[in-house]
Amino acid sequence: MGNSLQIPLIGVGTKEAYLAIRSDPQLENRFEPFILPIWTNNFAYKRLLSSFVSLMPLGQESKLTESPLAKIILERSEGIVGEMAKLIKAAAIHVLYSGGLKITEKTLNIVDFHSPNKRKQMFEDELVDNV
Repeated sequence: MGNSLQIPLIGVGTKEAYLAIRSDPQLENRFEPFILPIWTNNFAYKRLLSSFVSLMPLGQESKLTESPLAKIILERSEGIVGEMAKLIKAAAIHVLYSGGLKITEKTLNIVDFHSPNKRKQMFEDELVDNV
């Protein structure tokens, strides 16, 4: 596709996906690795949170850029943008169904969401229990 249609291909994945690409010399030669850093609590992170806020159809503006909300989101998502999106979406849905007006610290702490490491641990615990 990249040659005939002149559409660049981008592969995104985990460390394991990168190692899979490396297992084939032809594939490895076609992709240049670039590590995406984990988000930290800085100006760029606050801008990202502001963009989420601007898309939420809630009754009041959620102050996600302010502490402790920004800190909770960063910790629960482990700094991964896709996880932030899942957490914020789950929180917004919870607010809508509960009749609330905005995402609060309480909402972020009670919403049904597990971090990637927590999900991995839960899955591994389930494997052990079923063996």
